[in-house]
Formats: sequence, C-alpha cells, structure tokens
Amino acid sequence: MLADCEVKHYRGSRPVALDMSIRTLITRSSAAVAATLALAGSCRDLPLAPTPDLPAGAETLTPLAAYADWWKATEECAGTLGSMSRVSWFVVPNRTSFAYGDGQYDGYWWNGVHWILLAGDKVENGMIVRHEMLHELLGRGDHPAEYFQRRCGSVVVCNDTCRADE
Repeated sequence: MLADCEVKHYRGSRPVALDMSIRTLITRSSAAVAATLALAGSCRDLPLAPTPDLPAGAETLTPLAAYADWWKATEECAGTLGSMSRVSWFVVPNRTSFAYGDGQYDGYWWNGVHWILLAGDKVENGMIVRHEMLHELLGRGDHPAEYFQRRCGSVVVCNDTCRADE
C-alpha cells in the first residue's frame, strides 16, 4: 500500500520563478511520471501485477491463533520485522499437497499479492507454515541457506529443493 512507502519532499529555502513554457511543462510531467513509476517499482505492496490463479478447490483460510506466535518466531530468527496482517491466507482442504504450475507443494507463497496457500493437512504444521512466512518476511521466493538452513533451520522445514537453492 502507498501508506507503507516513504516519500520525502525537498523544498528549497528560496522561491523559484516558475517557467510555464510548453517544454518545461512536458519535462515536469515526464519527470512526475518517471518518479511515480520509480516509487511504484520500489514498493512491494502495490498491486501492479495481475492477481495469480489459485489451484482448483482453494478457499480462504482464517489464520489459526498460533500463527501470530509462529510469525514472531520467524521474525526473530530472520532478524527482520513484517506485518502478518497483509498476508492473505488460502487452503486447499482435505489435501496433503496440491499441484501448482509445474510442481507439487505443501505450501506456496506469492510476492506482490502477499498470499500464502497451504494444503489442508499442513495448516497446523508449524514448520511448513513458518517456511512460507519466512518467504513473506524476506520478500523472495528462493531459499537462501543463510536463512532457511542456518538462522531459521530449527524453525522452518527445508527439504531437498530448499537446500538446492543455496
């Protein structure tokens, strides 16, 4: 959200004469558009990308009460803070895993839209849920060994695919 992006304005100490020529107006308009695009590109919360499709059967999930504690534990091991309230949670009920794209997953995280999807049987599995939380906190889909194996290795699961991302 724009509220999460910090925008700083600079005002000079002296008034500046305004030049209202067409060239100046076009230059200023172009600069404003460029600044807006740069701001949008630097703020992860802006919904610039299309909303991804969820796998068939996925439903909205109300996070379990334990998720707040799991989020704090993941923040602590990662050494970074984030807002769990911006995450939208989904579940594919009555499943041990689900197909998405070219793979089979227990959980899946999307950046930009801040979605986490879990297989129904994994909703109460702290190691898997915290794994997806760590993706959200880091803002990246890969599995840096520094976080997934060392800092948070006792808090998140890191399978063979995760370990291969070093």
